[in-house]
Amino acid sequence: MKKFLAILLAIAMLATLFAGCGAKEEEKVTVTMVESLTSPERTATIQSIIDKYEAANPNVHIELISPPLENADAKISQMLMNGEADIVEVRDQTVSQYVNNEWLEDLDPYIADWEDLDTLSGDSWTCMHQLNGKCWLIPSGFYQRCLYYREDVLAEAGVAVPTTWQELLEASQALTDAGSNFYGYSFRGGTSGYQYADTVIWSYIGVDILADPNAGYYLKDGNGATIFTLPETKEALEYHKELFKASPTDSVAWAFSEMVEGFIGGTTAFLIQDAEVIANCQVDMEEGTWNTAPFPIGPAGEAVFPNGFGGWGMAAACENKEAAADFLMFLSNPENNTLYAANHAMVPIHTNASEYSDAFAKGYFACYSEMAAEPEVYRHATQPQMYVAFATYKTEVDAMYQKYLLDEITVDELLKWLDDFWVQAYADEGQLW
Repeated sequence: MKKFLAILLAIAMLATLFAGCGAKEEEKVTVTMVESLTSPERTATIQSIIDKYEAANPNVHIELISPPLENADAKISQMLMNGEADIVEVRDQTVSQYVNNEWLEDLDPYIADWEDLDTLSGDSWTCMHQLNGKCWLIPSGFYQRCLYYREDVLAEAGVAVPTTWQELLEASQALTDAGSNFYGYSFRGGTSGYQYADTVIWSYIGVDILADPNAGYYLKDGNGATIFTLPETKEALEYHKELFKASPTDSVAWAFSEMVEGFIGGTTAFLIQDAEVIANCQVDMEEGTWNTAPFPIGPAGEAVFPNGFGGWGMAAACENKEAAADFLMFLSNPENNTLYAANHAMVPIHTNASEYSDAFAKGYFACYSEMAAEPEVYRHATQPQMYVAFATYKTEVDAMYQKYLLDEITVDELLKWLDDFWVQAYADEGQLW
């Protein structure tokens, strides 16, 4: 009997041991996420989505790191290099660097069965696959441009809302009164001012002539030939200078803050900017004094502008890829993405965003719905950022445009400089699109 009881006790102890092993709590996974365009309000929105995810997935912890805005991209690069990040914010200005350094994971295998894949917009899919045909990120939203106008000023002057570049110039000239320090247009001649010249050029020549929308300085089948040899490009740059003459003289050095302040502060009647400025206008301008309209259409019958974006990518060195991918799809689903886009004045990535917020169906965002309904007219192109030479170009090109605007060089001299630069880039690096 004693031996029998001892055997039963041993069996019970073993059963308890195995039961304990089976009930062992699953180890908690930590996913490190680093944002770039940091602000307190934006961080709070992202954290609220993280909180929802963690509540539904208690075995996953998303650690959000929010470096200061001015050095966030450098911090992300360092963390990617050292294998210290799992999810990072990827922007149109950094995606080439991260991909070229093999720091990002191709997301296509992870999103293949994503239940929200069908509602992604065409712009979203294009941005996701713009390099090498692989998915390096899921966008968080788009910085698409539109025309802001002073509704009260136009009404008083009897000027119609412009729909084309030519109408914008004529309206800006008609409204300019330098003696009263009022001008038609908020020109951007300072940092990144070249991007505004590019939009005019593309609207003059059209997208179909380009080698690739993501290599917007090269001609199709041109073997490295650039758009800067076209007569339409010269005409566009001459137009660009006329628009500058309908703007404050010091706008030759205006960057984002100055051009927005020129419009909000009552110095100019028109502004072309991204959707994020809607929030600024709502805070600082009276209802009924301003509004938004679609981007101006050029002589080619198209309105062409960069589809600026930010988004989220997975680090190639991420050790918990399944958990990271699952959170990325949760962060990017229609409900959460619409919340993010509405809070931070971006164009959402899903076509059904209006089901989650009426902000994208009417009001100041309505112009974006109008443009989305005519994709053959409102099109996107961007600079050839895949080239290493682009980093040098950004440091030199604005000064060349300023010299042209101030009559220090001719339009032909500017065009020669632009053409020489990108012909040389092609000769050095080859075809990269």
